[in-house]
Amino acid sequence: MKLKEMIEAVRQHHPRMTEAEIIKLLNQGMDNYSSKTRIVKGSYTFDTVVDQRYYTLDPMIIEIMEVAYDAGTNKGRAIPRLINRPEEKDIT
Repeated sequence: MKLKEMIEAVRQHHPRMTEAEIIKLLNQGMDNYSSKTRIVKGSYTFDTVVDQRYYTLDPMIIEIMEVAYDAGTNKGRAIPRLINRPEEKDIT
């Protein structure tokens, strides 16, 4: 279904809505659907710092499925998921 057809379908039930409002709500619906179905996947890369545990990630990241560490080798070593609390505390 094309955008124009979706706008017309919404207008049948909500004739007073502006086109901009309809498009905004359709976009929100697509974003919601994409995040719930995990249809959009991607990767995120950043540089690490020695002894730094926490990093700021892109707010578009919804869920982390896997973490790999490269160390400049272009091979990517998988890092296992942490099950227990870390032995060393980080007060930063």
